Amino acid sequence: MFGKLRAGHWLAILALLGGLWWWSGHASPKAQQRTFKEVLVQLDSSTISAFTLVHAPFKGFPNIRFTRLNGNWQMVMGRDTAWADPEPVNDVLTAFNDMRVLRLVGPMRSVAQSYNLDTLNAEHLIVESPRMRYELRVGKHSGGDDHQTVVNPLGDTMAYAIAGLLGMSTNLPFSGWMPKYLVNGDPANWKRLTFQFPGGRSYAMEKRDGNWFIANVALDPVKIDRYLGSLARSRGQELTDPNDTLTAQLAYRLIVEDTTRNMPVVVVVAALQDRFIVRSSLNPMSIMPFDAKNEVPRMFRPPTAFLPDTAAPLRR
Repeated sequence: MFGKLRAGHWLAILALLGGLWWWSGHASPKAQQRTFKEVLVQLDSSTISAFTLVHAPFKGFPNIRFTRLNGNWQMVMGRDTAWADPEPVNDVLTAFNDMRVLRLVGPMRSVAQSYNLDTLNAEHLIVESPRMRYELRVGKHSGGDDHQTVVNPLGDTMAYAIAGLLGMSTNLPFSGWMPKYLVNGDPANWKRLTFQFPGGRSYAMEKRDGNWFIANVALDPVKIDRYLGSLARSRGQELTDPNDTLTAQLAYRLIVEDTTRNMPVVVVVAALQDRFIVRSSLNPMSIMPFDAKNEVPRMFRPPTAFLPDTAAPLRR
């Protein structure tokens, strides 16, 4: 039988076998891993004019609309309006600037539910620029040293892992996007700090010729640098009820005078019956809890905390 096949028949059979081999190689999971997209989107972040966060339906939250205004970002959710914290906003912009794929997670039909990319659990980001509109489903993110987020571009049948914690930002509620800075800036530009304590006690430290002094007593440069560096990064972690300010009593105040600012940064700590709250002039709409055991003594230290170990006591 085989001997009766003509050369043309053999060529047809070989072509069919070759086609089957090619198709099986490209349809296999290993082949898909070799041929997935390397870049999902590259968008100049300076051209992004707005983006919308559509929360996962199970949360029941309204959408948050972010709009660029005069170099800042305003966010609106229903009737609530506030300026957004630049840090999580920059995380979003940076992700879309060069969204490279670390690995192919798999077909959406197989992995969507496992990675919170299904209809009920996925967050959606809709990014807008004058020339394009890009929508992305955002799912689970992982922490540790290797930060990754699993995403799915709208209309794509695959899920991909990208670098970064975009999923952490999209998981934030409205209050999570509000700025919570207490003090920021470069300590090299600070010239005077005034500390006010309960009972009317206060003192000030001043910088002269690159050195810090309290009442003409030079401070320990190592101690003061460590404190100022920590103070420059101080921020709250969450918000509390703004109505707490109606019954709170002033307890502590810190005033930081900065040569690069027209107005000083003022941090006010107020006492309620069982706890403290704090507000900063940097973001006066944000009222935050302030821990009496750890945060108060860390920020409001006595003058002796900054003196050299061999210094004479300060005169009162």
